Amino acid sequence: MKKILGIALALMLAGCSESAPEAPAKAETAAPQAAAQAAPKAAQTSHFKEGVHYQVVNPAGKVEQPTITEFFSFYCGGCYNMEARFLPTIVPALQEQGLKFEQKHVNFARNDADFQTYQAVIRAFATVQEMGEAGKIKDPMFALMGGKDHNHTAGDKHGEGINSLADVRAIFVENGVDAAKFDAIAETPAITEQVELWNKEQRLYQVGSIPAFVVNNKYLINLNNVQSVGELVDLMAYLATK
Repeated sequence: MKKILGIALALMLAGCSESAPEAPAKAETAAPQAAAQAAPKAAQTSHFKEGVHYQVVNPAGKVEQPTITEFFSFYCGGCYNMEARFLPTIVPALQEQGLKFEQKHVNFARNDADFQTYQAVIRAFATVQEMGEAGKIKDPMFALMGGKDHNHTAGDKHGEGINSLADVRAIFVENGVDAAKFDAIAETPAITEQVELWNKEQRLYQVGSIPAFVVNNKYLINLNNVQSVGELVDLMAYLATK
């Protein structure tokens, strides 16, 4: 397994919640160089406890392949930190153990207008995932929607002018997404079903703050009680094979 940074997640992630405006992320604290270079300790999974490190949110959850799902938003500073700083370490570590990683965008709308914007972003993201081009648009979307700058203060202009699928499509095309392929896929029944599924799963798995990780459509990880990226990977692997 690749080296895992021993960084306290609480110092790096400021969760965005469904019930409160997505707030600016806390100031980031650089990890000591020694921690970044330290080899990971052997996985210690015996201390993981239900109700502390994770909870069962869907007892009937099943998957064809052990899967870790991240629920996130382009509006969320903590999600941007996770995407930019931690997932480049976490995802390869999971893949080395034969575990699948996937991402789903949440809808934390507080009014009808927000709901339509979120739905457009979700549909567009599901579309570029299907196209295999999601990597092209993540950084631009985090920047435009506010997650990258952690800025959702009064008067902030992030996300202004992004209200519809056409608006999101224009951003995607500007960043290299094939317009014709996008148009051929975005309104198909398969993508509509995907959007509806993500919304349903967000409620079913009790995703009230993000970033959030659900393992095997069954277990929701409590990031507040995870102290390092290495421990997070160990917990994901433990639940995936539980």
